[in-house]
Amino acid sequence: MRTRLLGVVVVAFIAALSTGCGGSSAEADGKRYAELQCKAQKLAAKGDMSDLSESLKLANEATAMAKEMKDKYSGEDYQKFTNAYLKALEDCK
Repeated sequence: MRTRLLGVVVVAFIAALSTGCGGSSAEADGKRYAELQCKAQKLAAKGDMSDLSESLKLANEATAMAKEMKDKYSGEDYQKFTNAYLKALEDCK
């Protein structure tokens, strides 16, 4: 179960790298997406079944958001989204 959850988180992370951005909303979306990823990773690391269930829920939400962002942003906005996401993800502790 934990391996499967980690796989979902990794897939969601990869999906984020292939999504777009746009203006300050792109930066806000990038930060929000990173926060979802961070929360999912923290819960998955705990290993408690209730935490794993919540982590899976967050990872699924992040995957849906990544698909939405891919359609929403392109070009320069995509780059803003990606930069904001990567910066916020670095702060995940």
